[in-house]
Amino acid sequence: MKHLDMERWPRRQQFQFFTQLDQPYFSLCADITITELFHRCRRDKLSAYHAITHAIMTVCHQLDWTRWRIRGDLVVEHQHLSAGITTLGEDRLVRFTRVPYCEEFDEFSRRMTSQTDMAWQRPGLFDEEGDGDDSIYMSCLPWVRFTQMTNPMPLSPADSVPRITWGKYDQSGEEVKVPVAAQIHHGLADGLHLGEFYEALQQRINQCRHWL
Repeated sequence: MKHLDMERWPRRQQFQFFTQLDQPYFSLCADITITELFHRCRRDKLSAYHAITHAIMTVCHQLDWTRWRIRGDLVVEHQHLSAGITTLGEDRLVRFTRVPYCEEFDEFSRRMTSQTDMAWQRPGLFDEEGDGDDSIYMSCLPWVRFTQMTNPMPLSPADSVPRITWGKYDQSGEEVKVPVAAQIHHGLADGLHLGEFYEALQQRINQCRHWL
């Protein structure tokens, strides 16, 4: 983790403006085509849920603004992130758990399986790793195809961890799409940056044959 030089940071004016707002977040939802990834996962008996999570985490490590976090009047940049995922317990109530990212999909998938299995059995809301801001908060609503999505976020102090949610697969013939919603702090990024995120995510998923 490093601190950004706030005096030389090109985004300083935008940061100062948006952080003074009572509600500094904005969100966007867009379709991502996952046709090859979906069929490859079915063929090879891999988890498409794990694959999409891994693709999102890979992109978030490539884009510096997804690793920025607000600390008072300052901004820090994390070098490594975990996937802060939402899962269900045996009682069908929500649980939160963290999965450390790694570049190798097979290992990341094993970590996700281990963490979700433990979350299924434990009574507590959080795992032993706690809840740090060196995460990307993610959840999946496989029962619903949506065109917009918002997440609960604290306003005082504001939370700068991105929230990313995707919904039910939409299959038309061979083509498969999934809605992906992202909610971020406007002090750290604009619509241009979210556009770059969606473009990079689509490219990563298009390249799935090289990393699955």
